[in-house]
Amino acid sequence: MNSSELVYTAAEEDQGACVRDILASRFSFSQALMARLKKQYKIRVNGHWARTNQQISAGDVITVDVTLSEENPLIPEALPLDILYEDADFLSVSKASGMAVHPSGAGGTGTLANAVTHYFNQSGSKALFRAVHRLDKDTSGLVLIAKNRFAQQALSGQKPENRIQKRYVALVEGVIEEESGCIDLPIAWPDPAQRRRQVHPGGQRAVTHFQVLERLPGHTLVSLRLETGRTHQIRVHLSHLGHPLCGDLLYGRPSPWIGRLALHADEMAFLHPRTSKKILIQSPLPEDFREALCRLRKIPAPPSSPNP
Repeated sequence: MNSSELVYTAAEEDQGACVRDILASRFSFSQALMARLKKQYKIRVNGHWARTNQQISAGDVITVDVTLSEENPLIPEALPLDILYEDADFLSVSKASGMAVHPSGAGGTGTLANAVTHYFNQSGSKALFRAVHRLDKDTSGLVLIAKNRFAQQALSGQKPENRIQKRYVALVEGVIEEESGCIDLPIAWPDPAQRRRQVHPGGQRAVTHFQVLERLPGHTLVSLRLETGRTHQIRVHLSHLGHPLCGDLLYGRPSPWIGRLALHADEMAFLHPRTSKKILIQSPLPEDFREALCRLRKIPAPPSSPNP
């Protein structure tokens, strides 16, 4: 079997159903995707090309080649890639801080999309770059790329089980007293000419969950999980609470401990749409992040205040 193919053997309860109904219920195919697959003769029943309205009998084998012929507008570029996971449907890499995910315009280079396009070309894959989720240019860590429309569509669905669970680690200024908490504050973009967002009652709902990992002199190491995915959400929420991320030049100030934004996407988990198995991917903290923590840990603790 080709690794780009999905294969399903119709069960008794599928008797009399149409191909499109089975593809929608079993693989969450959209009507638009089925139309493109049908147009390129990618759907077969028992080895023969099939229409999406064809009725199915129990025991019929439906095969779908999810690789579509598509034009690639990206320029391939041989840039280093830190690959942490790969299968027939997905590629996950750890992105460096300072690298954008997508080019800002046509013909742009120097981005993760250019690097992955080159990697796909070198490995003989016809896959296009399809980032399943966003990651700010200044943030390092895990990015998940779908190799086909089926994989991209499956994880961008609205069902809770289809959502990617992501964890971030951040070094923030100041000592957070609570062990954990939830920041539920709306975020608005008051001036589209500026990058900055802000907490504002007229903004979109934004929810960030945090857990303190370690308290350091004048700083706190925290883990964060997002319930929503607003642009700059973590940065806006923490700066609003008086704990801006170290090295955040947009919402805070330069840091003597690290020369970039101290935010790293270190873990993600999702249910694989082909196998329904849970996939867990982890990315260790980059060297500059670890060095900042080591330097802070070496600072002597302040003397205890005498009892009154």
